[in-house]
Parts: sequence; structure tokens; C-alpha cells
Amino acid sequence: MKSDKEALKSRGFVEKQAENEYSVLSFDEKTELLKSSLPTDRTIGARLLRSEEKAIPLLIEALKKEKKLYTKIEICDTLASYGTVAVQPLIDELGKIGNNQHKTVPQERFNKKSYPLLRDISARTLVNIGSDALPALLHTLGSKNMAQLSEAIDTIGYICFYNRTAGVFGRLMQCFDENRENDLIRWKIMRAMSALPESKDFLQTRLQTEKNAGIVLEIQRSLSLI
Repeated sequence: MKSDKEALKSRGFVEKQAENEYSVLSFDEKTELLKSSLPTDRTIGARLLRSEEKAIPLLIEALKKEKKLYTKIEICDTLASYGTVAVQPLIDELGKIGNNQHKTVPQERFNKKSYPLLRDISARTLVNIGSDALPALLHTLGSKNMAQLSEAIDTIGYICFYNRTAGVFGRLMQCFDENRENDLIRWKIMRAMSALPESKDFLQTRLQTEKNAGIVLEIQRSLSLI
């Protein structure tokens, strides 16, 4: 039976400062660590690349393949550490990494008062960048790629829920008008509006006309949070 330390290492866990002995490596040597068969090496490689913005495409490719929890977290943390320069590359990957994203509208109630944890790994990385990611995300509301659009709406909602932001409601309303026949997009917009007090009148109106029971539940939840 594996010890706790061995189990953590098998998932890519590396103590802080363990990367210091690798600090003399060149850029190419650091990126080679991302390709190692050892998850701890891949974690160290990601950590060492925090000051290397040119590594963004390589880190995103590594993220697409990575299966180990702590290594994946390290890659995401490094990408988030770059700030705005990483925003568009991450937006380009919304809806593409993993298969845990919502594909249909859930019909059960989400009872927590927090904003639901995002399922998309690029979206979770963007929320760690925070409000600085909003301008590009709002531009993405015009996307015709429904998978990307769905995750962008979720990301906007999450960021705004914890960082009240003006000027978002109008863009979500425009997105709603352009996609009102798409149940999943409509549901995501109702969820995102839980972050926007100015959406209260719109949500109350939609509550009277919405036919999808899952979306009705989300409208009710959003209204309870405003």
C-alpha cells in the first residue's frame, strides 16, 4: 500500500521551493520537464515557467493531456499568473478541454448560495485571472461557437458574482436576444444574472414566460441571490 507521500507524488504533488534546485535550467530544459513521464517533473516544469510568457502555448498543450490533479493545478496556476496575456489563448480553449461541461439544462435545483464551481478547466483558470479577463470575455459573447459561448457566460457570471462590475447586463441581454432559442445558453445567462442586481426586473418577467423547468429553477435561484 502506498504511503500518503507516495500517493501525493503519484498525483504530481511537489513541495514549495522544491523547484529551486532546477532554477538554472534553460527555457528548453524547463519545457522538456512538461513532457516527462513523472508527474512531479511536469509539476516542477510548470512552476519554473511562471516568468516565461512564451511558454503559454506549450502549457496549454500540456494541460490538454494532463491527467494528474496537482500537475494540472500547477499548470493552471502558472497560466493564471501571466494575467491578461494569457486571456485570449485560454478563451480560445473554452469548451475544448475535458468532457465535464454542461451539455443540457439540469432539471434539479442547485441549492447553494455561492456561484457554482465552473466545470471547464479553461474557465476556472480565467476566473483566477479575474476582472482583467472580462473585456475579452464580453467580446466572446458574440461567438457562434456554442461550446465556447456557454463557458464564456459561466466565466463572466462567476467573475462578476465575486467582483461586482458595471456594464455587463447589457451585453448579456444582447447575447440572450441572439440565442433565445438555445436552452443551454438561456440557462447559463439566467445563472450569470445572479451576479447582476440590475437584472432583477428582467428575471421576474422571464419567470412568467419560461417553459423549461430547469431554467425556471435557475431564475428563482438568481432572484433569491439578488
